[in-house]
Amino acid sequence: MSGEPLDLEFVQQALGRWGEAFTPERERAFRQYGQLLLQWNRQINLTGLDEWSAIQRRLLVESLALLPRVDRACERKTPCRMIDVGTGAGIPGIPIAVVRPSLMITLLDATKKKIRFLETVVQQLRLANVVPIHERAEVLAHQPAHRGRYHLATARALAHLATACELTLPFLAPGGLALFPKGTGIEQELAESQPALALLGGELLAVEPLPLADLVGTATTLVVVRAVRPCPPMYPRRPGVPAKRPLGEFTRKE
Repeated sequence: MSGEPLDLEFVQQALGRWGEAFTPERERAFRQYGQLLLQWNRQINLTGLDEWSAIQRRLLVESLALLPRVDRACERKTPCRMIDVGTGAGIPGIPIAVVRPSLMITLLDATKKKIRFLETVVQQLRLANVVPIHERAEVLAHQPAHRGRYHLATARALAHLATACELTLPFLAPGGLALFPKGTGIEQELAESQPALALLGGELLAVEPLPLADLVGTATTLVVVRAVRPCPPMYPRRPGVPAKRPLGEFTRKE
């Protein structure tokens, strides 16, 4: 793909669906992000997708599909603060940051190489609204500067919903929303996560098809959780425990 500009047809269509302009600045940012992602993915495991078409649809467009929920969560909040937990290659945080420069976004990941990639992206795209942090959610969520300080949290393909809730809800102020893109057929996972939601001070707000499925190329379910009260101070538990022993009454089958 050297020397050839990346096709952004699906990104352009996704923005158009939301009435968003495909400005030269946005085009340049998405193209540069895509080029960096492809380049770095040859050296470190940022994503298991290696074809640009799949990356554009499954990562960029799927991120843009969250925009209506993001805007709703940030309504009348200035500035609105979002944290992307287990962000990996910056999904969905970076695409959202490109089209919502007023949204203050923290990209959190426990893998240092991925944070170095994200620092490069932030620098080259000049994303003044984005801060990458190398840390575990179980640690950062107990720091006063981050605990209960966010209006919105996202976590894509992070873990079982009970674990994902334990790693995100402590960051949210009461009334804040957590967005979890999931696969289909998640009824059992939803049922298993109800005890965790009760313990963490959250409630299930919506389970709905993620928009733009025709552009993404696959059906995805969006789980929306609201923080109804501050998360109890003992959560999240120490590093590794939320994944090994998810909150609730189920045990993961080997």
